[in-house]
Amino acid sequence: MKDFVMKNQKWPILGKLSQKDFLNRYWQKRPLLMKGALVPFPDLITPEELAGMACDPAIESRLIIEKGGKSPWELRKGPFKPSTFKKLPKKNWTFLVNGVDRFVPAVNAFLDDFSFVPFWRMDDVMISYAVEDGNVGAHVDNYDVFLVQAHGTREWMIEDRAVMEDDFMPGLPIRLLKRFKPTHRWLLQPGDILYLPPRFPHHGIARGGDCMTISVGFRSPSLHDVLNGVVASALVNTDESIRYVDPDLKPQAPGEISSDAIATIKAEIAQILLSDDTITDWLGHSVTESYTDVDLRATARKTTPSGVQALLRKAHALVRSEGSRLAYIKRSKGISFFDNGRRSELTGKVAELGRALADRIVVPVSSIEPLLRDSGCKRFVAELLSSGAIVIDSE
Repeated sequence: MKDFVMKNQKWPILGKLSQKDFLNRYWQKRPLLMKGALVPFPDLITPEELAGMACDPAIESRLIIEKGGKSPWELRKGPFKPSTFKKLPKKNWTFLVNGVDRFVPAVNAFLDDFSFVPFWRMDDVMISYAVEDGNVGAHVDNYDVFLVQAHGTREWMIEDRAVMEDDFMPGLPIRLLKRFKPTHRWLLQPGDILYLPPRFPHHGIARGGDCMTISVGFRSPSLHDVLNGVVASALVNTDESIRYVDPDLKPQAPGEISSDAIATIKAEIAQILLSDDTITDWLGHSVTESYTDVDLRATARKTTPSGVQALLRKAHALVRSEGSRLAYIKRSKGISFFDNGRRSELTGKVAELGRALADRIVVPVSSIEPLLRDSGCKRFVAELLSSGAIVIDSE
């Protein structure tokens, strides 16, 4: 199967590192400072636009005031009034907005710069704005994160080892580490990026004025969530009429549950739970389910295969809608394609197009033009446009 988009893919933020080098040497192993990774840094969002998002009741936001609030490390949750920011101290506060990629097209497209890690592992983009000395304290995250300096200067202090046990300061509304002994200190300027694996302690403080940091976070499902999801999927797809049988029952004591009975049940459960189809179905649906704050109907553009042809004449790119999630699993013939919780089995050129759309946020039309002449691919694009999963960029 051809790869129309990812062939010879380069990621500027990795510099001289290849995708393989980064994954082998750093991913979930040790931190990596990438100085000047994206210089000049693109204008994705202004502090004023971010503050406006913090006032939107549909968007999750927080305000943390280390000093000068009602109590040390005061935590307030949005939405906020515009007047809130005028009443804050001159120093020692920061506000954070979650899921910015689900609302801002430029931030959504920015995720292509991190596609050396599979999209299904990505969670969201959180952006924080801090005034002088603003910070959220020393803490750990349970997920991988790329800390991208977008504006101003932030000093990052980290420990070069993972801390697996929780040990937080009591009596605070946020989880701050009781013990923090930094081994490295770095000043990050716009375009610098710091990668941190899960559970590496870190502390970032705005220096020399205000600053804005973009946090690209990656999801890490717990084994409890995986087991719960797989079992739920298996229950939905298992025939209730199938029962335990033991035609080879051997003589035994009346009160005994034999090892043979246990082995038989284990084998039957394993056959259901560990089947490729059960895992595929759960994982594909789980990692592409839309967030509750995303309404793809807002981007839906009802069209037909014949209408697609006219739209593509002026199109520059096919773009994954903000908050839309696409993924695929390779099969012997084609792929299982998932878009926002819906599963489709694709083959031939349609499968090639499905892979291309899932491998990038922004897919130049010129890179997939041979596929877009196919009637099946036109129908596929029409379906995705009509559901709001993708949009057309005609710039």
